[in-house]
Amino acid sequence: MAPPDRAAPGPVAGRGILLLLVLLLGLGGVANALRKDIAKGFDEVAHVSYVAQIQRDRAPWPDLRALRMLDPASLAPTDLPNYLNHPPAYYAALARLGPAIGADPAALPVLRLINVGLATAAMGALLLLAAGLARTRPEFWAYAIPLVTIPTALALNGAVNNDNLAILGGALAVLGLQRLLCGGRRAWLAAVLAGVVAAGLAKFTALLLIGGCAGPVLLRLVVRGRLPGTALIAAALALALAAAPYAVLLAQYGSPVPEVPGHLAMMRDGAREAGWDGARLGLPAYLANFAALFAVQFMPVLTEPGPVGTAALALPLALMGLSLAGAGAALARLGAGRAGPLDPLAVAGWAAIGLVLAAHVRFGYLNHLATGWRLDAYPRYYLPLAGITAVGCACLVAGLPEGRARRGILAFLAGAPLAFALLGAPPGG
Repeated sequence: MAPPDRAAPGPVAGRGILLLLVLLLGLGGVANALRKDIAKGFDEVAHVSYVAQIQRDRAPWPDLRALRMLDPASLAPTDLPNYLNHPPAYYAALARLGPAIGADPAALPVLRLINVGLATAAMGALLLLAAGLARTRPEFWAYAIPLVTIPTALALNGAVNNDNLAILGGALAVLGLQRLLCGGRRAWLAAVLAGVVAAGLAKFTALLLIGGCAGPVLLRLVVRGRLPGTALIAAALALALAAAPYAVLLAQYGSPVPEVPGHLAMMRDGAREAGWDGARLGLPAYLANFAALFAVQFMPVLTEPGPVGTAALALPLALMGLSLAGAGAALARLGAGRAGPLDPLAVAGWAAIGLVLAAHVRFGYLNHLATGWRLDAYPRYYLPLAGITAVGCACLVAGLPEGRARRGILAFLAGAPLAFALLGAPPGG
């Protein structure tokens, strides 16, 4: 039996609740922006250095091989090469919007607050997604809590990082796709296309994830007469705009993700310091190392987790497993010709994640063979499709009858992220 139609999501979360949650998330981002150490976290020094170089050189499209790092204490330029290889749109926008880095003490807080705006808007879109997926108040909390308590996303909220733009793009795209599939107005196509463009302007992995998810769903909607054929033209134009920076990088460097001296130096120096440069792992051993590191980095801390923290990693892994099970059920329903509205989105989203993950592992293993580096397993690459986790879980829950199993899954989805935040925190953290 197909899941019930979700064309008209019920009022499971009032506007007041949604606005309060968005306000709290925004205030948390502001607090993070005002107290964060730039030298700790997800490469903020490198991202701020990229912005500063555009400001200094007045070149909106700099030579990636010539990018240099700032000193994290003084924010003065150094001769150390930068290891970022992203297109410059995000950084050029910040360079224009923010004060001159190093000359104005307010520059860094201003850039961080812009990122708070991006991250908070993304959280708002994810909360709207959760409200659209849910038919009851318990379902809303079961889908919303995992989306707005992702430790890595919360750590990025308030930091200068292109992941914030990528996450916003993904949240808009998944929300728009969910609304279109569930009978929403065709105007939601604009959200999808804006999401694709934002993700592409942020980073290549986000473009692959969002484009790979949105493309098949939009094609299905057009084939089934839910969208006009012109929607594919608009989608092609949006994809071309999102992919244009990588076409330029391909022409300049021979790759849409060029290897830059700073990245090579980081991997070689890091491998040497860790004692990895003298040995290479075989593919099975590398896959095991990749999987273990990937799991550990669900919690954004720089220390190894203790026994309790390690055991707590089972919680987000179980949540991922439930979402994958929902995507599997959705695929079975699609094959049987009795798909529910959300099933194509769950299948397309997880398929995009799987393809990008395969490319990610291959890229990381080649880096390991070349340098000995082993730390390429970053879950935050997949945050642009965080919403697919909730979509997969919704597909699983929709196929279950009312009863203990359904209530138990909803309780786990709402409680597991909170338990993980408590159990997975480092000692004294």
